Amino acid sequence: MSTLEVQHHEDHVPDEAAFFAKRAKVGVLLLIMSDGLMVVAAYLGFLYLYALNTSHAFKPATEHAPGIAGGLIVTLAVLLGAVVFRTQIVPSARSGSDAGVRSGLLLALVLACVAFVVQVWAVATGFSFPAPVHGYASMVMLVGVIGAVHTFLTLVITVLLFGRAGRGLLAGRTYPLEVVGYWWYYVAGLFVLALLLTTFV
Repeated sequence: MSTLEVQHHEDHVPDEAAFFAKRAKVGVLLLIMSDGLMVVAAYLGFLYLYALNTSHAFKPATEHAPGIAGGLIVTLAVLLGAVVFRTQIVPSARSGSDAGVRSGLLLALVLACVAFVVQVWAVATGFSFPAPVHGYASMVMLVGVIGAVHTFLTLVITVLLFGRAGRGLLAGRTYPLEVVGYWWYYVAGLFVLALLLTTFV
């Protein structure tokens, strides 16, 4: 290979890395947008049915809002995970601190495990609505299942990212951590909305 060809290849390496980073960010943002439309539609449907609850057909007097303890723990866990990505993981990657990235990902992984376990527990035990189950109970269960799916995806993504960091595959790359951070911020926002929805509606 000639010197000119080597130089030509080296000139295009930064451009290629920037292209992959931009493609990953756009792809994750589009995924978040499409998922967000589905979740917001479910939340708005909840509010719409509740607003029509003039004769207690949607929410009978026998059905009460579920306890907030489980939802509060999950919301705090995902909020803390989002803060860890924002304040430690991504800044450490940008400064080249692999130790900071790994320790931050370990903490995020623990928080993801807590969020998933508590959310599954809340769905399995917290929704003890009397039979027959009406529209309100069904919508609360739907919100809970949506939360369980999102905490599971967050856990899987964080496990994969932690594994790549442990093998040194993220050295010099910040965009995988940034795009996973986007997902964490999004999930944290969803759980804040879900907590407000199931507590005050």
